Amino acid sequence: MRDPAPVNLLTFDVEGFVEASQDIVDSPPARRSPQREREEIELNTVAILDLLAELEQRATFFVLGRIGRDMTWLVRRIVQAGHEIACHSFEHRRLHRLAPPQVRAALEAAKRHLEDAGGHPVAGFRAPDFSITEQNLWVFDVLREVGFTYDSSVYPTGLHDVYGIRDFPPGPVRLANGLIEIPLSARRVLGWGIPFGGGGYLRLYPLAITRWLYRAHNRQGWPGVLYLHPYEMGRVIPRIDGLSMVRTFRTYVGVKGAARKLAALIRERPFVAIEDYLARYPVQELSWRPGSPSERPQETGRASRGRCANEWQSLEERPASPGAHRMIRNLRAGDAGTRARGVSAR
Repeated sequence: MRDPAPVNLLTFDVEGFVEASQDIVDSPPARRSPQREREEIELNTVAILDLLAELEQRATFFVLGRIGRDMTWLVRRIVQAGHEIACHSFEHRRLHRLAPPQVRAALEAAKRHLEDAGGHPVAGFRAPDFSITEQNLWVFDVLREVGFTYDSSVYPTGLHDVYGIRDFPPGPVRLANGLIEIPLSARRVLGWGIPFGGGGYLRLYPLAITRWLYRAHNRQGWPGVLYLHPYEMGRVIPRIDGLSMVRTFRTYVGVKGAARKLAALIRERPFVAIEDYLARYPVQELSWRPGSPSERPQETGRASRGRCANEWQSLEERPASPGAHRMIRNLRAGDAGTRARGVSAR
């Protein structure tokens, strides 16, 4: 029996709401407004920072690389507030729809822009829509080659239609290539991984159930991973036409209560940023093999197997503050001045 994990992990995926739906809606909304999307991301992220400051809580922010390029001031604001910057790819596109050269180019560009904007090395990665599955395990090798230390993209569940690796271990593990995988949280019930702790799961489940799931997860020695998105935390909630009834329910249910649930969990249970967890707790080696090994698609006329696809080495089983608009205008002005002096991100 492992000692209970004393902490859980708090994370946010910083992205535009409409852009995050472009792999869901067959015809992306024709009226996507860059200005409105920018304001949505800025105001909602500031609302998150305000809440975390009030709670004296540190977190990991997985930020799109294109936001690091286009909204440098926002990345700097997150860093200045004392949080960790990690990478969410360059644009919000599912990785299992991309070829290896496209994945590598996206990761390299995103990492570069985020490091330029934040002024610190970026160690962590999370794939859009948790899109590292048994189809594309070779991505783990690309992540290591590009220079990432850890990944948090795998959901140990077989219940979702887009993501998940059903039999993946429930806690942090070190892969054969040295990359650390910090899986999202799922509680094993009758052989199935029941996801919890973030996004729609946090919004949909009654708080009492989420509390029980965290307690059960921690008793087995695992840190729970909580993740949310800016639109789930701020006052700007865009509407998207063309979503199915199921998608509409998944996307909007419980949005207004997400900040309240988050604050309650933070007050009741300890949370830390991922880099703080990795600095304090050891990670065990992985000895698990996926049900069907994945091959890296052909890049040079022959199949190239990734080390992690074949040689696994694990375990068993709120509203924005009143001055937000004014602060954004001031910080944008400062960022524009920096760009004019030629010091901005590449």
